[in-house]
Amino acid sequence: MNDKRDPNRITRRDFLQQAGVGAAGTLIMMSETRLFAQPTSGEEASLLKDITSQPQGDLDRFLASQEPYFREFAKTLLLDPKTTYLAAGQKGSQPIPILRRFKEGLDQIAKDPFPVYLEPSEKTRGKIARSYGATVDEIAISRNATDALSMILHGISWQNGDELLTSTMEYPNCVATLLRVAGRYGVKIRQFGVPINHSATADEVVASIRRQIRPGKTKVLFFSCPIQPTGIMLPAIRIARLAQEYNIITVADGAHYGGQFVPKLAEIGIDFWGISGHKWQCGPGGTGILYVRNRPHPANSTPLPQFFLVRSGDLEAPTDGSRPAGFDIGAALSLYGFPESADWRALGEVCELWDAIGRKRIEQYILALGEYARRRFIHAFGKDALLQPLYKPEQRRDVKNNTEFRDRMFKEYGFHVGGEGLGPKGLTRFPDPEARAFPIGCIPNRDSITNHPSPTDYPMRINACLWNHRGQIDQFVASCQELVKKMI
Repeated sequence: MNDKRDPNRITRRDFLQQAGVGAAGTLIMMSETRLFAQPTSGEEASLLKDITSQPQGDLDRFLASQEPYFREFAKTLLLDPKTTYLAAGQKGSQPIPILRRFKEGLDQIAKDPFPVYLEPSEKTRGKIARSYGATVDEIAISRNATDALSMILHGISWQNGDELLTSTMEYPNCVATLLRVAGRYGVKIRQFGVPINHSATADEVVASIRRQIRPGKTKVLFFSCPIQPTGIMLPAIRIARLAQEYNIITVADGAHYGGQFVPKLAEIGIDFWGISGHKWQCGPGGTGILYVRNRPHPANSTPLPQFFLVRSGDLEAPTDGSRPAGFDIGAALSLYGFPESADWRALGEVCELWDAIGRKRIEQYILALGEYARRRFIHAFGKDALLQPLYKPEQRRDVKNNTEFRDRMFKEYGFHVGGEGLGPKGLTRFPDPEARAFPIGCIPNRDSITNHPSPTDYPMRINACLWNHRGQIDQFVASCQELVKKMI
């Protein structure tokens, strides 16, 4: 008998059989502001252009063709059906088959604690490397993105008076790490503003960064990809090329990158990445991916920067920051104590699962759903409310109002969302007098041309996750409209 099922539809059984060890995928499109990124390939450039510019009818037809598949995927998660989870940037949910394998691994270790690894580290790292467009020697397993970035930033060969250039929108954990590096090594931190107006372009981002580079002084360029407070995807390839012009080391915080976009790390040209394994990649908590460019690539043929191993049990690894030919720096960085290898194996398997589902399919669905959410918010509240849906400007800059809105959205309507910026807890801190320009809760942005303080409204963050669909977005927008009327 011929199988006449829709090829785009997959049953739960099909999902589990196809994946082998699991089933899943999640991705983010934070809906507050439009993407203006220069993507990581010509194919992605076409995708982003198509999604953000296509007519509403075409967008709906695309989402309708994919929603049956991802609704089946949602059944493989243990998320509470009484709530709608729009915050995968907080933490993802392990698919049940991955979770089952993870628990089996924990039981196996409990029964026989002697073996250090459930599978060889090189095998696990190889799975990740294939998924992320790198070679196995360039991939290490870390505890999370913050852990990876801390090892990266403390491993750079800093000299007193060096400068680190970064955006104004970095995550609190990264702000803490940057401040510690600056204090320890006598490094000066400089910031570039991120243009976030509705017509902002990648050219403006690159120009903003270029204005703040000081040739011969700027040693490292650090930025998030995408940026946590707004979901903007900075033009990583163009930033990498700009840095190479000035022999600047590039470090990217990819906490919200892994599991969301088609990862092609070697093709982007960034020297170092710290990537979360438990957010969009939906691996176990306490897992991360550390990428170290370990050879010249067509996207970055500059000499490898001197890099010291801050944490490694490899007694044969160089101690002078050098990298001799054939040195597996990923293995050296992954050698520390007795890690919970059930976590590691699950991370490798969930990466394989994303590949089986199709990372391009994941990316397309989430970008389309994020664009759908953005348009729904604009229709309901106007473009000026994309950071926060309250009507009155003074309410959008009231941190108590912001917190109340999120709390009530969960308690009264069952939606989990994120929000709030850094304010004076960002990189411009007291006693710096400019810290007064950044009230608690705002995004402490700066003008991309003058670099003067330019704080935003206090943001709400929703994520268009792989387990979400248009009906949930519609319900959320309607709930926002209802709650706004209660609060104004």
